[in-house]
Amino acid sequence: MKSLSIFTSLLLSLLGAFWISVVNAEPVQYCKFGSPDHPDEDIDFCMGALMYQNASTKAHDMFLTMTLRRHQGSALGWTAIGPGTVMKGSLMFIVYGDPLSHEEPIVSIRTATGHHQPTLLMKSDIADGMDLRVIRSSWLPDGGHGQDPRNPSYIARISILCYSCHLWSGTDISAQSKSQPWIWAWNAKQKFDVFSFDAHLKMHKHHAGAGGWGNFYLDMSRSISTARFPPSLPPIRPEVATLGASDTPMSFSGSVVKVTVGPGSYFHGLVLATAFLLLFPAGVIGLRAGFPKSFAYHWIIQLCASILLLLGLGLGLLKSRKINTVHQGVGIALASAIGIQGLLGWWHHRRFVSLHRRTWVSHVHIWLGRLVIVAGWSNVVSGLLLRGYKKNSAAVVIVIIVVCLQAVGLSGWTFRVQRKKAEYTPSWAKAGDDTFALSTSDDENDNDDDDEVKDEANREV
Repeated sequence: MKSLSIFTSLLLSLLGAFWISVVNAEPVQYCKFGSPDHPDEDIDFCMGALMYQNASTKAHDMFLTMTLRRHQGSALGWTAIGPGTVMKGSLMFIVYGDPLSHEEPIVSIRTATGHHQPTLLMKSDIADGMDLRVIRSSWLPDGGHGQDPRNPSYIARISILCYSCHLWSGTDISAQSKSQPWIWAWNAKQKFDVFSFDAHLKMHKHHAGAGGWGNFYLDMSRSISTARFPPSLPPIRPEVATLGASDTPMSFSGSVVKVTVGPGSYFHGLVLATAFLLLFPAGVIGLRAGFPKSFAYHWIIQLCASILLLLGLGLGLLKSRKINTVHQGVGIALASAIGIQGLLGWWHHRRFVSLHRRTWVSHVHIWLGRLVIVAGWSNVVSGLLLRGYKKNSAAVVIVIIVVCLQAVGLSGWTFRVQRKKAEYTPSWAKAGDDTFALSTSDDENDNDDDDEVKDEANREV
């Protein structure tokens, strides 16, 4: 049975490592999720982009998908995105329309020579060899939860192809850019007299951020497709705010890393990677190594790992305006589980030193600990991917290799220890010991009660 348990644990660990290794981080995506309770205060849109190296022209074509939500079927306002840091020279994709009119959303492609009314793009504005096509423009019912059937919300879904987009003269659009600047803007209250491609647009709010406009940055280089045939238009991944994207400029040897943010962004990943890749596994080894103070090593190390987990969770929540990703949900679940695991460890140890055998609490503690470690490993990798690292980047590959080595090493080493059935029992296993174990631990041997009696007898002598 012990061999089967070890095999099951190893299989579970390897499955977790395999799952995180196949997560696809492309194409890039950037979203700003608005509030249904205050639709006039926060912009609500998503965009996904990829670059395709055209086999015929050898140039890069940009495939763009954009969605925006209109709460309660509102026909007010407009939403725009475009490459560039400012309006001047930006290639703007501006969307507006009435979702209840049974007419497609208007996709008005414009540019501006300064901070004033953008003008409709003319054929003469486009360089030879460059072309723009709106592939799709439609309203779809919002299938999200909490919809009012009397006033349903709608989502505009837009698909655009920009052939040889690098030829745009207004601003640089590079497939090789690791920090391609984009700009967004919106007006939530304009009432249109007529929905036409050249309709007059009222100005957005002046202040940046959630108010009227803002910037974001995409790692276009990670989205390049060199397939023989053109790829599908980029999907919009639900509940993913950024993927290969950032609110601030990005750089660092081809990986996507924020360079103008506070230290919390780095510490969040650092402390959690330390907890799950170093301390939690070390706590298991500390208990099973058979040292005279193994139990003390175990609970001290696991306590430190638990503190780092809570610290990392706090840093992550402070930097997140909303909880809208699986990564965040798993992190919160892990923090909750670690508290339960501490109580189970205390209860498990008290019952074991009293009854000299495992109980159901022991098995729950053991398997919950294994699940916590595997889920933590997975979340470290998913965090890197959400941060914008490519799935084949050095950081992701190294972490996956470490995870696989730890999964195989811990399982194999634990199996070897159990096979040896070491005669020495640490001093913490004395009957009546009032100490307790925290967080992830592996199991004591079933025959520890005999060893415990011998150790106690020797001490009395």
